[in-house]
Amino acid sequence: MIEYFMNRSNIYKSFIKFYESTSVNLEYADEIFNEQEWKYLNLQKGIKRIIEAKKSLYCGKLAIMEFLDIGLSEIKNISLLKGVFGQPVIVNNLYLSINLGISITHTDKTFGILIFDQLHPMGIDIETKTKTDSEFLETYLTECEKKLIKESGGVLSKEIFFSAKESLSKILKTGLTSPLQIYEISKFDIKNNSISLFYENFTQYKSTVELVKDEIRSVTFPVNSKKIN
Repeated sequence: MIEYFMNRSNIYKSFIKFYESTSVNLEYADEIFNEQEWKYLNLQKGIKRIIEAKKSLYCGKLAIMEFLDIGLSEIKNISLLKGVFGQPVIVNNLYLSINLGISITHTDKTFGILIFDQLHPMGIDIETKTKTDSEFLETYLTECEKKLIKESGGVLSKEIFFSAKESLSKILKTGLTSPLQIYEISKFDIKNNSISLFYENFTQYKSTVELVKDEIRSVTFPVNSKKIN
């Protein structure tokens, strides 16, 4: 789905799409993957990891095709590679009007792809809800966050906070390698079934979280941006 965000007087285009894992059949893998991508895939070990890597790459390139409205003959000129921190990077030999960034996430059931203008950084994450709300995450919460969850009347959870922080870390390109307290969430807002979360130390960003069946889906973007469609 194409989405537009306004920040000050500028409008930025993005694309977000979720693919059911069982529906990704790699039908056009040979037409879509190029030599560099096959080289990366051939380095993967273990059947599960190989399948996940292929489906993740396949969904990413399908999303790029849809976002740019290009075909199979053109997509091979665009490589979806891994950076030094393991982050996905779009490398292209085509003239593009914007410098594209991409954020990819997945669970066992779903792959999520977010394409954005790098002038307007964004990140995405999906987590699967559990009955116990991942009790081990309690030790990673600050006192402020524990208070927010308690006062939310069951709206917020440890897993929601974790997912939001994961999507923020995709923008920072760090992963959650730093103490989770650095990503402390200081306040929240709820509108139209969407939860907005704000950060104590990264005040320039906010995360929006939606609950879809048994999944938590988070997207982080600049706090001053407003979706206009």
